[in-house]
Amino acid sequence: MKNLYFEKINKDFKTLQKCQKQDVSNLIVSYIDSYDAFLFYFKNLDKIGKHHLIISSHFVYGWMPTILTLNLKNYDKVISILNSAKTGRQIDYDEISILKNSINNSLVGASKLLHFINPEIYAIWDSRIFKYLTEKKSTYGIADIDNYINYLKGLNNIINNKNFGSLHKEIHEYLNHKTTAMRSIEIIMFLCNKLSINNY
Repeated sequence: MKNLYFEKINKDFKTLQKCQKQDVSNLIVSYIDSYDAFLFYFKNLDKIGKHHLIISSHFVYGWMPTILTLNLKNYDKVISILNSAKTGRQIDYDEISILKNSINNSLVGASKLLHFINPEIYAIWDSRIFKYLTEKKSTYGIADIDNYINYLKGLNNIINNKNFGSLHKEIHEYLNHKTTAMRSIEIIMFLCNKLSINNY
């Protein structure tokens, strides 16, 4: 993923800052209240159960253009994986595959659910992020779990950059909303793609 490095994110954020503030505000204001409510839902759960899976899968799909088909055949495994992710463990390829298959067979949907369960270690993966990172017009490859795993690794490399702390603070101030490191990077990618900010 050619655009998954600190310098690129930093450069595009500087360009984003030059955009009309109203253009950016209009894009994110409708997301912030629901985003915070979704985080709050999981933050206050000691343990995720079957009914939490059903409710949360549906609210995540409020951010999706498709109708949810929830496969509960392996819900015991799914619940175990989600609770493991909640505690901070990085789940593996096979576990992500189980989640994906259960939640509309969608890696995008699974990533959003994982993000709201533990926003410190899981990032949202969607078509705008994929297009930003790959510079492709199509989303061919978005369902590839290896791409999502590499995305998370790349985000962690950016977060570990010695200059990321100051960039993260700037992003908070710009958005007037505190977010995790993962979310801060992801939202810059999302906004740059949405506003067609390309500095390739």
